Amino acid sequence: MILHHYSLSPFAEKCRLMLGYSGIKWQSVLTSPMPPRPVVDALAGGYRRIPVAQIGADIFCDSRLIAEEIAELAGKPELSTKEITDSQWRFIDHVEKEVFFAAIGSLPPKRMMKVLLTHLSPLQTIRFLWDRLGIARETTADGNKPSARQFRGHLRELDQQLLYPFFFGNTVQHADFALYHALWFVVEVGGMPLPSRLQRLGNWYQRMQKFGHGHAATIGGKDALAMASASQPRLIPQSHTVDPLIGKAVSLAPSDYAKDAVRGILVGSSRHRWIVKRNSGKYGTLHVHFPKRGYQLNELD
Repeated sequence: MILHHYSLSPFAEKCRLMLGYSGIKWQSVLTSPMPPRPVVDALAGGYRRIPVAQIGADIFCDSRLIAEEIAELAGKPELSTKEITDSQWRFIDHVEKEVFFAAIGSLPPKRMMKVLLTHLSPLQTIRFLWDRLGIARETTADGNKPSARQFRGHLRELDQQLLYPFFFGNTVQHADFALYHALWFVVEVGGMPLPSRLQRLGNWYQRMQKFGHGHAATIGGKDALAMASASQPRLIPQSHTVDPLIGKAVSLAPSDYAKDAVRGILVGSSRHRWIVKRNSGKYGTLHVHFPKRGYQLNELD
């Protein structure tokens, strides 16, 4: 697996930690924190979120779908969301939306500026902030901005909820990784440790942190494009080709924010994912995979 990511990306950290936990070897391609991203754009056709994963000519969008691929490669079904309970889904949706945006909003602007300037040039920092302000406007349309007080309240609730080593029992689940990256951004990127009085949450964070990032080899974007060009997309099961829109031109985009659409021909549809075929020109035929949850598909005229 190739992971296209950048160091400050929280959702990339979710996948990096899953890769560390899984024990599989992976390849790392670093990309820009904001568009344009020539390599990712060539592969995913305009999808703007990070991370994006790649296996040959198959491209995987969204951290939840990337988790499915890691689970399959590593034989770790606990990373998958395919068969999880409704309570786990509610937890995941809550921590990846309300808790995540409260975590981002809890960091003082001066501290965030200092962090960004240690990783980016002044011009890149300005571009990054302008780009993220546009996303923030999409996610806070009601005018209610997440605050440090809200984030502290979420932390107290999470500490009270944690009755086992992990949130849903004695073994780690996808839900644990879904929470970790929001806290990671505050602790590791923002330099603000978790409150010491929240011992159960602090111990859980340390257990998660120990998984690390595993065995990663850094490669260049040209190498990733060459692998895509030299590969054919994997076969799609016959059972995934019965949707009435199979063979139709479609667009696919997130339903919440950063709604840039990817266009292509629908070639696969299962209970959990859509697969769109793109002709990328010099890099050949690519299959771009999306989860159904949180995404919207539209037929094109």
